[in-house]
Amino acid sequence: MPKIHISKDDNLTLALAERIQRIWEAYLAQDAPAHSALLADDYHAVHPDGSRHSGKPAAAEIAAVPIEDYWLREVQAWPVGDEGAIATYNAEVEIRLGLHAERHRFTVGEVWMKHSGAWLCRYYHTTPFREA
Repeated sequence: MPKIHISKDDNLTLALAERIQRIWEAYLAQDAPAHSALLADDYHAVHPDGSRHSGKPAAAEIAAVPIEDYWLREVQAWPVGDEGAIATYNAEVEIRLGLHAERHRFTVGEVWMKHSGAWLCRYYHTTPFREA
């Protein structure tokens, strides 16, 4: 199964999908510097439990919730002005909990901004996935 499925074939979606996958790969590898390099300095996140987080995550935060694998589906992006974009996708994540792993599905929304010509994620919001 491919790691990522892009459902909108345009330059913006392709550019952000590549960066989104790099963020997930860095998280999977527990590489906090590579993960943070793709986040804006004023990064904020809302996690599935509703908790809010300000700033780039520390290595200990990433290590506290290690993932075994991930799959991203229906990745798409839309421009917001000249320097912004919104990306959405569904994520399926295998999380290690002690001796066993569990799969969780989320719907993700992200705000991306251009900083010195490079796209950085400024806001990440994930919600547990529910079938309509």
